[in-house]
Amino acid sequence: MISHWKRKFVVLWVGQACSIFTSMLSQYALIWYLTDRTGSPAVLSMAMLCGMLPQGVLSLFTGSFADRFDRRYIMAIADGAIGIVSLFLALAAAGGTLSTGPILLALALRSVGSAFHSPCIQAVTPLLAPPDALSRCAGWSQGIQTVSMLLSPAAAAVLYDLVVRESLPLSAVLLLDTAGAAFAVLALAAARLPVLRVGDPGRRLRIWRDTREGFAILRAKRWLWELCLICALFSVAFLPLSALFPLMSMDYFGGDSAAAALVETAFSVGMLTGSVILGVWGGTKDKIVTMVASELVLGVVLVAAGLLPPTGFWVFAGLSLLMGLSCPFFNSEFMALIQEKVEPEYLGRVLGFSGAIMTLASPLGLVATALFAEYTGITVWFLIGGIVTLVCGGLTLALPAVRTCDRA
Repeated sequence: MISHWKRKFVVLWVGQACSIFTSMLSQYALIWYLTDRTGSPAVLSMAMLCGMLPQGVLSLFTGSFADRFDRRYIMAIADGAIGIVSLFLALAAAGGTLSTGPILLALALRSVGSAFHSPCIQAVTPLLAPPDALSRCAGWSQGIQTVSMLLSPAAAAVLYDLVVRESLPLSAVLLLDTAGAAFAVLALAAARLPVLRVGDPGRRLRIWRDTREGFAILRAKRWLWELCLICALFSVAFLPLSALFPLMSMDYFGGDSAAAALVETAFSVGMLTGSVILGVWGGTKDKIVTMVASELVLGVVLVAAGLLPPTGFWVFAGLSLLMGLSCPFFNSEFMALIQEKVEPEYLGRVLGFSGAIMTLASPLGLVATALFAEYTGITVWFLIGGIVTLVCGGLTLALPAVRTCDRA
C-alpha cells in the first residue's frame, strides 16, 4: 500500500470530477443542440454510437498499453487530446452554425481518447488502496463523478438557454471542456502519484500477443466471462435509453430543456445518494447479493417508466431518481470484484476487454432504436429495457460461477 494514498486518491479524482463536469456541460449542450435542430431519434442514436463505438473497438487493445506503460502519462495524454478536440470543435462553432457532421466527428475522436484513459483510471485504485478498501473506493469514485453529473444538467440548462437566446455562443460552452481537461492534467501532476506500471519496463509492447493474453485471462475466469456477457445483454437494452431521455422529457412529456435537465439531475441525485451509501457502508460481504438487488430494482423501475402516460412527467422524474440510486450498487461492486480478483499485471487488459464487450454490445440496441423508435414510440424501449434488466438479474442468480464468485 502507498503512503498517503487517500490524499492522492482524492486529488486525482477531484481533477477527474472537474473534467467530467465540463465534458458533461458540452455533451448536454451538443445533445440539446441536435435535439432542437433535428428532433430525430436516429440522429441522437447516431451521436451516441459515435461516442461509444471507437472506444469499444479500441478498448480491446488499449488495455495492453495500460499494463505496459506508466498509466500517469497515458491518462495525461488522453485528457489533453480530448481537450484539443473540444478546442477545435469550439473554433468550428465560432465560425458559424455547427452542422451535425463535425459534432459526430468530435464525439468519435473523444471516444478514442476515452479508450486509452478508461482502463488506466480504473486500474489505478488497486495500486493505491488496500484490498479491503476497494468497494468503498469504488463507491467514492462513483460519488465524485456523480457530483459532476449532478451539477452539470442544471448548469448546462442555464448555459444552453443563453445559447438559444444568443446571449452566449455555443463555442464558449465547448471551450469549458478544454479547460476541464487541462485541470485534470494539472491535478494528476499535483497528486504526485508513484510510477503506475506493473509490467516489466524492459519488455517490448506486442499488442496482439498482449491482447490475447488478456483475453485468455478473462476466459479462464468463468465467473467474469459470464458476468461480462450478462452486462453486455444489459447494455443492449439499457444504454440506448440514455439517448432517448431528452426525447422522453421534451417530446413525449412535452417539456423543454429545463425539464430534460430536471430528469438528468434527478438521476444524478439518485446516483450520488447510492454512491455515498455504498462508500460509507461498503456493500454486503458477498458483492453479488448487492449487484442482484440493484438489477431487480432497476428492472422494475424501468418497466414502470415505460407504462407512464404523457401526463406522468413528475412520476418519471421520481423514477429517474430511483434508476440512479440503483446503479452504483451494481457498477461499483462489479468494478471492485474485478480489481480485487484479477492479477495486477493483467488488470488493464481485463478492464479493457470487459469494457469493450459491454460497449460493443450497445450499438445493437442503438441501431434498433434508430430504426424503430420513431414508429414504435419511446416508451416501448423503456419496457423492453426493464424486462431485459430483470432477465439479467435472474441470470446472475442462475449461473453458479457468477452466483458464488465472491464466496471464496
